[in-house]
Order: sequence, then C-alpha cells, then structure tokens
Amino acid sequence: MMPSATQITDQEDASRFSLKGVDVRFPLGGLSIVAGPTGSGKSSLLSALVGEMTLVRGRVLLPTTDSSTLADDNEKYRDIIELSSEGLAIRDIAYVAQESWLRNATIRENILFGEPYSQERYEEVLRVCALKPDLRILVAGDMTEIGERGVTLSGGQKQRVALARAVYSSRRILLIDDCLSAVDAHTAKHILMECLLSKTKLMQGRTRVLVTHHVAMCLPYAQYMVMMHEGRITLKGTPAELKNKNTLSLALLESQSENDDSSADSQRNDASNASKGKGKISNIEQDKDNSTTNAVNDTKPEDEYNKEHLIKLAEKRGIDPNSDLSVLQGILIKDEEREEGYVKLEVWKTFMLACGSKVFWGYIISILLVGEAITALRSYWIRLWVASAGSNTSDFSILSSPPFALGAAESPAYASRYLLWLSPLIPRINDLNGDGIMNNSMLSNHHSSMYWLGIYTLLGFVSVAWYVLLWYSVFKGRLAMAREMHRQLIRTVVHAVPRFYDSTPIGRIINRFSRDMAIIDGDALETIVDWFDGIAGVLAIYFIVTVTIPAFAITTILITCILLTIALYYLNTSRELNRLESNSMSPLLSIFDEITQGVTTIRAFGAKHYYIKEAINRIGAYNRPFYTVWAANRWLDIRINTVSAIVSATTAAFILCNLDWIDAGMAGFILSSAMAFSDNMLWVVRDYSENEMNMNAAERIMQYLNIEQEARLESDPENKPPTAWPRKGDVQIENLVVEYVPGVPVLHDISLSAKHSEKIGVVGRTGAGKSTMSLALLRFIEASKGRIVLDGVDISKIGLEDLRRNVTIIPQDPVLFNGTIRFNLDPFGEHPDELLRDALKHTHLVRECGFQADSTAVSVVEDSNSINGNVLTLESMAGIFTSLDVEIRENGQSLSLGQRQLVALARALVRRSKLIIMDEATASVDFDTDDRIQRTIRGPEFANSTLFCIAHRLRTIIDYDRVLVLDKGRIAEFDTPYNLLQNENGIFRSMCEKSGEYEYLLAMAQLKQNVYYVNG
Repeated sequence: MMPSATQITDQEDASRFSLKGVDVRFPLGGLSIVAGPTGSGKSSLLSALVGEMTLVRGRVLLPTTDSSTLADDNEKYRDIIELSSEGLAIRDIAYVAQESWLRNATIRENILFGEPYSQERYEEVLRVCALKPDLRILVAGDMTEIGERGVTLSGGQKQRVALARAVYSSRRILLIDDCLSAVDAHTAKHILMECLLSKTKLMQGRTRVLVTHHVAMCLPYAQYMVMMHEGRITLKGTPAELKNKNTLSLALLESQSENDDSSADSQRNDASNASKGKGKISNIEQDKDNSTTNAVNDTKPEDEYNKEHLIKLAEKRGIDPNSDLSVLQGILIKDEEREEGYVKLEVWKTFMLACGSKVFWGYIISILLVGEAITALRSYWIRLWVASAGSNTSDFSILSSPPFALGAAESPAYASRYLLWLSPLIPRINDLNGDGIMNNSMLSNHHSSMYWLGIYTLLGFVSVAWYVLLWYSVFKGRLAMAREMHRQLIRTVVHAVPRFYDSTPIGRIINRFSRDMAIIDGDALETIVDWFDGIAGVLAIYFIVTVTIPAFAITTILITCILLTIALYYLNTSRELNRLESNSMSPLLSIFDEITQGVTTIRAFGAKHYYIKEAINRIGAYNRPFYTVWAANRWLDIRINTVSAIVSATTAAFILCNLDWIDAGMAGFILSSAMAFSDNMLWVVRDYSENEMNMNAAERIMQYLNIEQEARLESDPENKPPTAWPRKGDVQIENLVVEYVPGVPVLHDISLSAKHSEKIGVVGRTGAGKSTMSLALLRFIEASKGRIVLDGVDISKIGLEDLRRNVTIIPQDPVLFNGTIRFNLDPFGEHPDELLRDALKHTHLVRECGFQADSTAVSVVEDSNSINGNVLTLESMAGIFTSLDVEIRENGQSLSLGQRQLVALARALVRRSKLIIMDEATASVDFDTDDRIQRTIRGPEFANSTLFCIAHRLRTIIDYDRVLVLDKGRIAEFDTPYNLLQNENGIFRSMCEKSGEYEYLLAMAQLKQNVYYVNG
C-alpha cells in the first residue's frame, strides 16, 4: 500500500516503547489488516505512518501519484519526512484513532470536517457506515449537536462517525484503528462488507489498513495481513501465504476462519442483499418507504429548521412536539449565560459574607475610620507644630514652612493634601494676614523641635501599625473567602447532574476555576476596601469644604452630579464589556482542549491550519472586549480630567475675582480642595467599576453554585440500607423508563430480575440503550418512571454514597489517575497490598517472575509499555507491572486502551462488590486475553457477585447464565443463550450468525445449557 521499507526504533531511549525492525509493504488499493495481542504495537504502527512517532532509523514511504496509475516501484514513493516538509503527506492520509475524537459540533460538521458538501456522497457514507438508523433516533438527525468528545453518543456511534469522516474525505489512504470493537456483530459485518470492501467509487482505488481483533471476520477478504508482538512484526503476507506456513499463528488462522472459505460467497451475497434491504441486516439500512424520508433528508440545512418542520420530525420520531425548541433542534450546548444590568445585591452579599460575618465588616470599617482619624490627627499635629514655629518668627508663612515646602517640592499632590487638612484645622483662618502669616498671639506654649518631631513620628508609627492591622485583616478575610468560594464551587460541580457535563464545554468550567477564581482570589477584597477608603476621603473633603466655606458646598454638589453622570455611563459600558470578556475566554479554552485531545487526528487530516485560524479568531474575540475596556478607561480619564481642569480653572477665576476677601491661605485651600475632590471622585468611580468587574467573576461563580445537583450523598435515617448491604446482589427492575431529555425516552418500560451471583450478558445494536441501563443502575441518570431494587432496597430512596460504594462499574472508557498502580487500584488505602497483587495477577497485568521485592526502584510507564528501562508487552501470562509503585501518567496515557481496561477490571476485583457492571470492559483487548479474563470472571473471584456485562463480542457472554437483548430501548429477548439460539427469527441468533463464528457460539451455549441443567 503505502509504506515501504519501514524501520522505526528508539534504541537511544530504551524506556520508551518502540517499533523495532519493522519492514513491511502494504499493497495499494486493497484492505490490509494488522493484528496482535494487546500492547503489541498495532496502534503505534499506525502512529508511525502518520508521523506521530520519532523515526530513529529507516524510512516511511508514501505513494505520491494517483492510485489508478501507480506502478509498484520505488520511484512512485517519497519519504514521509520530505512530504511533511513540503506539506504533501497530509493530503493523502485519513486517520481513525482507536479512541474516537470528535469535534464539539453537529454530526454533519464532524463528518464533513472541512470538505465540501455533496449530498450523494454524504448519503452513501451514512449508509455504508451504518449511521442512518442512529440519525432516525436522534432528535435532529445529523444536525444534532454531540457535545465535547461526542459525549451524547455511544462508543459505537462515535467510532462510526469517526469512520464516516475518513470515508467521506478525499484521502486515498485510510488508516483505521480498531473501528469494529465497539459495534455489534450486525453492524461490524455491515461496515466490513459495505464500507471497507465496497466496490463503489466511494472506495475505488483507496488503500485501507485496518487494526482489528476481528481476524475471523476480516481475514477472508484481506489482501495482506500483519501480526505484531512486542513492537515487532512476527508474521506478514497474504492469507494464502500464511496458511501455507507452519507458524505460530497457523492454528489461529485455521480456528478463526473455519467457516470462512465455505461461507465467503454467501456472506458477500448477504451483504449485497443487505444493501438492497433484503438481508437480515436490513434493519441497519435506510427505510425505502416513500412516506418516510431518509435521515439525510430529515436533516435539512439549518435554514429549513422552522418550527413546523421540527414538530413534524418530532412526531415522526416519537418525541413530544411541545418540547423546548432547542430540544427539537438538537441543540445541546447553548450560549453561555450572561447577566445584564447592575450586579445583583445578592452577589455582593454572598461575596462579602464569604469574606467574613457582619462583625468582620464592622471591624474593617472601624479600622478605616480610626485610620482617617489618625491621619487627621497627624495633620492637626503639623498645624500645631507650624503654629508653634510661627510664634517665634514675626513673618512666618504657612506656605514657606519646612513641612509644606519640602513636601510640595516633591509632589504637588502632597501640597494639596497638606493644605486640605491643615487649613480647616486652624481655629480661625481669618487670623491669617494677607501673606498667610499667623499671629504670634495664637500660641503661648513653646516646645523644642524634638518634642514636635517625636510626637509626629510616634503618630506615624501608630498610623503604619494601624494600616498593617487593616491589611492583615483584609488578607485573612480574602483567604477565608477564596477557600469558601472554591469549596462551594468544587462541591457543586462535582455533584452536578451528568446532563450538566454533556451540555457544558470544558472551557466554561475551566474558566470558572481559573480566571474567575483568580480574580476572586486576587485583589477583589482589597478593591472593596480601597473603594470604602475613597468614599471616606470624598466625604471628608465635602465635610471640610462645607464647614470651612459653606458657599462652595453647592459647587461641590454640582461637580458631583456631573461626575456621577459620566461615571454611570462608563459603568454601564465597562460592566457589560467585562462580562463579554469573561464569556469570550471559555471558547478559547475549549478550542485548546479540543486541539490537545485530537492533535493526532488533526495533523493526520491536515486540518492544523483550520484550527490555527480558529484559535486566532477566538483569541481575537477574547481580546476585543479587553482592548475596549481599556479604551473605556481612557474615555473616563479624559472626561473626568477635563471636568477637573474646568473646575480648577473656574475655581482659579473665582479666586481672582474675589481677592478682596480671599487671602493666600484660603485661596490655596479652595484650589487644592477642588483638585483633590475631582481626583478622589475619579478613583471612587474606578474602584467601583473594578469592584463590579470583580463581582462579575463572583456572579459567574454563583451561576455554578446554583446548577442542578444530584440526589443527596447521605441516606436519610429512615431509608438507610442495612449494615453490610447488599449481602446477595439480587436485582429487580420494574417498569423502568429513563429520559435524557424530557419527552424523549431512551429506555421504555424495562422489567427484569437477576438472582444473586447470576451472570447476565446485555447485547443489542449500538444505541439500543445498553449503557443507559448501566448508568441507571448507579443513578447517574434518574428514572423517570419505575424503580430498581437491590437486595430489597429501592435505590432511589438511599443516598448516592451508600449506593455507589457498593456497586462497581467498569466503563468502556476507563479513567486512570496520575499516580502509582497501587493508588489507582485502591485510592482510599482500604485494602492490603497482597489483595492488589492478586487482582493484577488475575487480570494478567503482572509478569511471570512476580513482583519486585524492592519497590524503591520506580519508573514511569512511558509511551506504551515500559518498566525500568525494558520494553514490556501483555502477551500470554506476561504482564506490564513488576511493582505496585510503578507510576501511571494522567488518564493512563502511558498504557494502551486495552491495558487501561484491564487495570479498571483489576480495580473491580479489589472491591469485590455484590453487583458489578461491565460496559464493554474488554472491547479493546485481544481475544486470547479476553478469554482469560472471562475465565477469571466465571471463577471464584466473582462467584458471589451479580454481573451485568454489556458486550458486542458475543463469545464474551455466550456462556453466561442469561442474555438480555435490547432493541430501541426495549427488551426484545431475555433467556439463556442456548434458548435464544433456538429462535430462528430471533435477534440474538441473527447476531451470532453474522459474527462469523456461529458454530463455536452454539457449541459454547450448548455446553453452558448442559451445565445449567445439571446444576438444577
């Protein structure tokens, strides 16, 4: 196909997983499959082909000419490094990752991914990828928003949307990583025959490399096969060549394809009939009824989404037509909420009480008032000092006194403040002569300069100490407030209903915890205190002016009205600009998260230029309000300074016109008062504006303090379950109805019972409601109707903590934490190490040599599987952990998906819950490991646990006690596997027949049935 003479190794860093001695040439224009055990390097091989691994030695070659004219010789290939430098390689490759990455957009936008829309091609892609039945179910068809990382879709739906994106693209080379693992047998067969093996122009001349564990299904149709083990290719060639070799995989090939030679032609015919709606998998094809248009026609462009059209779609899909318009449109993520108008009093109250009680604020205000009094006392003391000095000098002038002269030389503002406080405190200002000279008769007591300086210095120290006390109290209140706000925010977000996470982009949540909390934890409280201090200064000036020059009080009121008019206009603008700025940060954080999650797919598709442009646009959207806010600040400065200048000029003119009764001291006082008043008003307005901006952050945090919460964690005393509950694990589900969106049921009237220690398999096509049922068992989704009873206790009446501590779920996408394997298995430290080691052994995650006695040598598991400098794999009974102190990187990025699923299974073994739910827990591991895991599940480790196992691999659940078949949210079949296989028209039998291993499944079911009857 595309790479030729590929050798990728990393001998310079042996701690990293590496592909060693890889030399393979995939045939062009055909289907090649890559198989091997979990952790063998299959996904790494595809990563190398898209340039995501470091090439240490060798070459990766890609074809550079049209596939229709390709000759299989070296000059038709070019090195991937050369192509990447020229920007050519990205035009030829479409990549489908094992962990499907989807954009936060509609299904259609995800499939198009920047390609021009062609209705004919688009409809064909939907058909071959088996997406049309899903689109009929979804509220708005392919215009339904799927949320971040496709949270509203099942694992199988996400895989098929990602596959459709690659198939729709014009790329000639498709690299597909295990796209069949998360879909049922019907759908897997359809995708193989109608998509990967399609002879239409959709796939004509396209080279396909498929990583898969479904060797039995794919091998008969593959042109080339590669088997991998520990980063090396152990086997390669055409299926015919491999069958003629006496190799390790000969038995595997023969056992997995025992019926393929005889049934290949019939399977091709079945697929052909299916495409015409005649085969048994016709339920995944489009409805040909003229009265019901297909999913694509149902989902017309956005401008056609009028209310009437949406209501018709809702009625046709069984959705309440009276639902909210956003529900009918399939809009999942709404515009971020933004308050309007003044910040509500409740926000101020909540913020201030988080800082401290009313006593705290009374204490702060008292300190401010005392601080102002100390400042006044210091000024008064200077007045006495100046007066004392003047009594010894016949021509002493206030304006030439040392304190004033020295301060004024350094700062005119000091002169203004000096005169402001000094002048009104002189008992009789008219005792000043025309030169500002104080009469000697006013003072009769005289002290040395050291006396005056000592008292003044003491007052200075008292003032400093007082303000240190003030700001210590402020900082203490700030810490208390930040802790309380963060605690409440964490609590409400962690306990929010799952719907909140589906409809809220991660950027909005990060924005609250980063930018908004940084503002709250920053100078928000200090700004409030500064504002109070500024108000006190303005009132002090106004009081002094009123007492000293009553006539000037009217002018002060007029100035205040003018400045407040300007301030209100500014505040209304700056407040909304700040809200816009806060909201515009969330999309920026979301796009960064989207890029980091899907960087491999983005680069493989050559979409990095689009995302760079999108990121720049969002950065611009964030900066626009920021620049405008500062422009508004300059707007305020200009106007207030203009008013201040006019006031100063008017005041100066007033003084010049009244020289006959205004002496020099009063003139300085009037002028400095006018200037100081304007300056203080400016800062009062600015501080209030900044307070409102800070309160906007508090306002946004309070929005999240009021989000819908899950039920209580603790059980009410009257409903608390018995001690050691559940003792058995009996489960009864009665008339269960579950809805994600009001009026749109996902599960319809589910009723069943499971006895203690019973093992029940849950199957059904993708989107049938299997995962929804598992979520309902844990109350991640509350039942709309009906109830679930566990050991005689209605789970809807007990606290969530009592329920979830006693039920274990192993999800399809396991979550691992950054820490040791010990911490991941037992985060609360409740179990001994021996139990943890035992769990790892049963999940085949330890080496045959066992654990290291000395656990001090700890290393981080790098890119794939590495421990203490050795390349490790999961093959046979050999595992990847040699110590419980081995560290795992965040979210298990250092492990393959299959290995992460095994760690999650080991965690379940440690807990030994009476009820265990497995949601495709082994979908990404190889069949051999899966068989070993199933033997563990059927062994004594889970003997006393009731188990619900959701699976697409039918061999996983074929020997379970019973199998539950769900179809469109309803129970279609529920019986023992053998009894279900006796129903020729049954869904389960049809699934088994399409799996390619019907005889094996029937034999296993027969064996289980015999054991069932023997045991009574």
